[in-house]
Amino acid sequence: MAFIITIIVLLWFFLIVFLPANYQKTKTRDIVRVASTVAGRLVNGASGTEFYQELRKLAYDNNMSIEISNAAGISLYSVDMMAGGGELNGKSELSELKMMQYRQMILNSENGIIYYTVMNERYNTKTLLFGMLIGSRDNPLFLFINTSVEPLDSTISILAEQMVYITVALLILGLMISFFMARSIARPIVKITKSAEVLAQGNYNITFDGKGYDEVEKLAATLNYASTEISKVDNLRRDLIANISHDLRTPLTMVKAYAEMIRDLSGDNPKKRSEHLNVIIEESDRLAGLVNDILDLSKIESGNNELNLSEFGISQKLEEILDRYKLLSEQKGYKFIFERDEEVIVKADVIKIEQVIYNLINNAVNYTGEDKTVTVRQINKPASVRIEISDTGAGIPQDQLPLIFDRYYRTEKSKREVIGSGLGLSIVKAILKQHSFPFGVHSEVGKGSTFWFEILLK
Repeated sequence: MAFIITIIVLLWFFLIVFLPANYQKTKTRDIVRVASTVAGRLVNGASGTEFYQELRKLAYDNNMSIEISNAAGISLYSVDMMAGGGELNGKSELSELKMMQYRQMILNSENGIIYYTVMNERYNTKTLLFGMLIGSRDNPLFLFINTSVEPLDSTISILAEQMVYITVALLILGLMISFFMARSIARPIVKITKSAEVLAQGNYNITFDGKGYDEVEKLAATLNYASTEISKVDNLRRDLIANISHDLRTPLTMVKAYAEMIRDLSGDNPKKRSEHLNVIIEESDRLAGLVNDILDLSKIESGNNELNLSEFGISQKLEEILDRYKLLSEQKGYKFIFERDEEVIVKADVIKIEQVIYNLINNAVNYTGEDKTVTVRQINKPASVRIEISDTGAGIPQDQLPLIFDRYYRTEKSKREVIGSGLGLSIVKAILKQHSFPFGVHSEVGKGSTFWFEILLK
């Protein structure tokens, strides 16, 4: 409606303000054109009946009066196509006096041209008068052209009457278009709003329908995606509560049970008391590890844990980490294979990269097969160093691979009785994303899994 009203205002403004000025400018241009034509014909010696007929045609085509007179005021050619309503019509003493004044004004002008808007007192009409000197000032000819601007007033009146009808029609049409457009735009938005209210109440199965406009459809698609992600987060939150409750309850139960055993049974038996205390210490360490993993993950994902970049040799670092698993090899029979490449100096946060490698090795230990074999590979590439950690376990189904790095996600065959808190892969993902390092997993059911990441060489 604002657009239509603006158009209407502009139309009225041009009709009332610009049309009269533009009309007068056009008529002036026509007079100058006709005057140039007549003057050119006179200079070239035109005269007689043929020239008179040319003057009549020019006057008729342009609704003008044309008069050519000499210095004495004698009219040589006179053509009146204004039905007596022009300034040049009539031969009264007053008219002759005016014409004498106009001729004198032409002689006194610098360029020999005068131009005036005058009122015809007889008919009370407004006319344009153009006077021009032809020849020299010693032997002059005077060309006068007169035309009326009154037809413009009647034209404006007719156009204004038409504009009233056009204005009313445009306003009605604008109201109708605005109403239907508002409804067509608002309808999908209202639907989306109602669906959002249902979503806010916790129903994540709601579907957002935004058919009608591309932008609204994109909004609906975005909200559908958001609803799916919120649903995942809600499920992860529930899993988190269940997992954390389970992870905390087991060691706490053990600590309490062995503490009671020390109090009631083994307090006076140094050997049993020492065994029970070791169990309490191990379970306490397990609790501390779980809490530390949760805190580490929260710090990394919140962005409060900044990277401390430094240069180090990746081959040496992998050897150092694998050396720390010798006790596990000796006590539990695990076999660690390191397939190394040439030493490469990389730049990263060494502590966090160590944590990534530890978590991936621990994950492989937890899920490897009966042969208890874990393989670590270093593969040098032109722009990166690829680290792979493989196990020989049951593998991960393809439909679960996209979820394996999600927080607190675990497969149905999950077992964590050996090492870790169950948050290792989530921490790996957060650290590698913080470094902007690519990572992923390849797995085949029955043949094991290979987790990998690449340290980019900058």
